[in-house]
Amino acid sequence: MTMSDQRIPLSKQFKKISNNLYFVLVEPATEGNIGATARALKTTGFKNLVLVNPKINKDIPEVRWMAHQSEEILKNAIVFATLDEAIKDKRLVVATTQRKRSLKFPLYSPVEITEKICACALSHPCAIVFGREHNGLSNEELVKCHLHSTIVTATKKPALNLAMAVMIYAYTIFNTQNVKNTYYKYDLASQEELEKFYLHLRDGMNKVGFVPRDNMDNFVSRFKRIIGRSMAEKCDVRLLHKLLQIFENRIDELERQVREK
Repeated sequence: MTMSDQRIPLSKQFKKISNNLYFVLVEPATEGNIGATARALKTTGFKNLVLVNPKINKDIPEVRWMAHQSEEILKNAIVFATLDEAIKDKRLVVATTQRKRSLKFPLYSPVEITEKICACALSHPCAIVFGREHNGLSNEELVKCHLHSTIVTATKKPALNLAMAVMIYAYTIFNTQNVKNTYYKYDLASQEELEKFYLHLRDGMNKVGFVPRDNMDNFVSRFKRIIGRSMAEKCDVRLLHKLLQIFENRIDELERQVREK
């Protein structure tokens, strides 16, 4: 991935993980899933796609159409005849499954498995294995893998398709390692700035002769609840001051007009 391709800067730790993590599709049979998987990997900063005994040619136009600007992922995809060949050098292999099996392996969520994958993939080659579109991985294939993971959904059917599942795991790892207030940095108001506004609010209410049903302290406290939950920034507090100032200026103008009459 070139710098011009990147939307956000990727952490050094994530780059190591990306180099060592392989996404393995066992006997994928549809053009859309292979192409969409390549696109999912590219958009989340990964590059290692492995196909085990694919049922279609990864280079046909239909696959490239679904990849959409991720053709280099397809071009560099590694093809193996068996799962054993694909994972023989991997230190950690995670199998994904949609349904419960009788194997008694604990099932980790994508978030839970991400921590284990990242710890290993910093220094060692690892793999996440995805099964066939129609029936997933066999029990024999599952027991070849060290850990099992599943995506909990609201319904059993329809299940997530192959490319959707890949996207969830890829994005979970990408998000954990990279996305930290990427698009917006809050410039929060200090407590002193907030207290000055509350004092301004109190003075403004007194100026217009406003009398709360209970007392002024409780009235101001209700504003503190609202503003406290909003994570008010410095510019927000300035805007609130400005709003009070507009009313105060208008009141001063009306009082001046009354005096002149």
